Amino acid sequence: MISLFPGPIMPKALRLAPLLFLLALMNQAVASEQPVKSNTLTSEYLLKQELLLNQLIVNIHLLQIDFLNKEAREQMQDNLALLNQSIPALPEQSRDQETAKLLASTLSLWPIISRHAAWMAELPAHSRPPEASTLLLALAKLDRKLLLLRQKLLTRFPHRNKKLGFLEQALLMQRLSREYLSLTLSELKEDKTASGRLQLQTLARHFEQKLSKLDKQFGDHAHAAKPIKQAQAAWNFIKVGIDQFPGKPVPELVARYGSTIVSRMTSAHQMF
Repeated sequence: MISLFPGPIMPKALRLAPLLFLLALMNQAVASEQPVKSNTLTSEYLLKQELLLNQLIVNIHLLQIDFLNKEAREQMQDNLALLNQSIPALPEQSRDQETAKLLASTLSLWPIISRHAAWMAELPAHSRPPEASTLLLALAKLDRKLLLLRQKLLTRFPHRNKKLGFLEQALLMQRLSREYLSLTLSELKEDKTASGRLQLQTLARHFEQKLSKLDKQFGDHAHAAKPIKQAQAAWNFIKVGIDQFPGKPVPELVARYGSTIVSRMTSAHQMF
């Protein structure tokens, strides 16, 4: 059997790098105490909200698995701080009626989610992990709304979104990590589902195919080649654990190296 631990555990400073990168990525959204409403809605802005939202979901799952996970708790609080600025900054109006309804429901749903998540993040570490199914369902609903908003923009402006491939790959990694952690939690609760495992394997194949495509497209690029190779190395490290699921679950490892891949993909995106 291939070892899942071929090298030393990553230092804390490197483990925090993906979150620090996202903090820089969202710097404009937190530049002031009060969110400034954006007059325009872009696919890139929505993708960044989806990245933050899915990172929040990953950290909630990590806390559900181990409520003493200090790093996940701190990152969850940082996620909330960023989202509390960037989600309310979404425009309230749109000429398209369907888009306007999606925006309105997104803006009304977020404060409820934010309060619930903040309460969970602030519970003492020695507490028993609270039931989070309602919160996770609400987050999944909000994630779906952001995706629908982005899909509408992609349909209307297909030629403006050719440079978002790296961010889309980062989001795919977060969805993969989220699915793995959710299934790990289900296994711990002995609530096993074959469909969930199939979904995990489908996401893994899709991620690997798209990463290989990015490597072929930008493998000789002066700057983007390096982060792509680093992402591939991180993927090769956790791919075995994902393929072997549910045998020997490694949720923290998948979350950690998944965050490394997100960091490398967002880094490559900034080079264009």
